[in-house]
Amino acid sequence: MSDTFSINFGEPVPLFPLPDCVLLPHATIQLHIYEPRYRQMTADALGGRSLIAMSLFEGDSWKENYLESPPLRPFVCVSMINRHEKLPDGRYNLQLQGLCRAQMIEEVDSDRLYRQAIVQPTEIPAMMEIDMQDTRMRIVKLLNDPLLSTVATINALSNYLCDEMPTTALLDLAAMTCAGTMEERYEALCETDPLARGRWVEQLLYRIGRSIEIAQRFMPAGDSDHYLSN
Repeated sequence: MSDTFSINFGEPVPLFPLPDCVLLPHATIQLHIYEPRYRQMTADALGGRSLIAMSLFEGDSWKENYLESPPLRPFVCVSMINRHEKLPDGRYNLQLQGLCRAQMIEEVDSDRLYRQAIVQPTEIPAMMEIDMQDTRMRIVKLLNDPLLSTVATINALSNYLCDEMPTTALLDLAAMTCAGTMEERYEALCETDPLARGRWVEQLLYRIGRSIEIAQRFMPAGDSDHYLSN
């Protein structure tokens, strides 16, 4: 995966705002691009640095002025186009890989159909893995909890419990996988301190485990994935 040092933050980055989608670093999402302005954005990105900043609308005003420039929340995830497929009618299928947390400094006027902004990284300088070991041990213990292992999406995180994956990446993948709401994912995106993110993920996993424990007392056994939305 690329890091923040491979991004020239002095150049504007295309903004792709959505009302209900938050991407976190290290995670991936699939997108279908069909609007003319975002087809242009994709073509420009593929012809340049392949970077897109995933952003989130602020409030509900976008419903009335979606085609203009409704306000955006300040924090974004700078992402890279990992894979793309251009369809015969000009639409695209994309896979985006989250690279880093960033904050919008200012939007930039241009002759393009889509919005662009200067952003700056918000990540605290990379921590040494040894400083994250206590956090990692607690997260691993929670992920191995028999209650949480009944949730397929959480159980799948065990595939990432390898020594090669940094704990910071594990935390973002856990947040992306386990957070049940867009607001929770955005909260994780805004948190710049890896240790604080670790505590946040611990609390999230603990709440999910307790929800499963309580629900199992009153509900028949079954797929537990729906507890992620509680």
